Amino acid sequence: MLMAILSIIVSIAYFIVLNMNIYTDRAMMPTGEVREWHRSPIARLNIADQSFLIYLQIVFAAVSVITSVLLLFGVRSSIVRTIQLVGTIGSTIVFIIIMIVTSGSHTRYA
Repeated sequence: MLMAILSIIVSIAYFIVLNMNIYTDRAMMPTGEVREWHRSPIARLNIADQSFLIYLQIVFAAVSVITSVLLLFGVRSSIVRTIQLVGTIGSTIVFIIIMIVTSGSHTRYA
């Protein structure tokens, strides 16, 4: 039961972090001035045309949350527990990959 609650909290925390403006992009404009943008990891993935990672994160988080809710409502199947664990681990791995990819991506402006 504790793992199910923790899984739901972690999934929510991942989406909060993915929507926070934690990156600053700077680019030189044709007029000579420097423009600055504050972007979230999701915005940077969209700019880098890697939005499939967002969808993968949503799928793993949805599987994790749905199976966690099933466990909280009393379904005691070992298959549900295994799927919940795989969903939580998959969501964590994809979250780490997203953070690595977005920290290393540099947007270009033409």
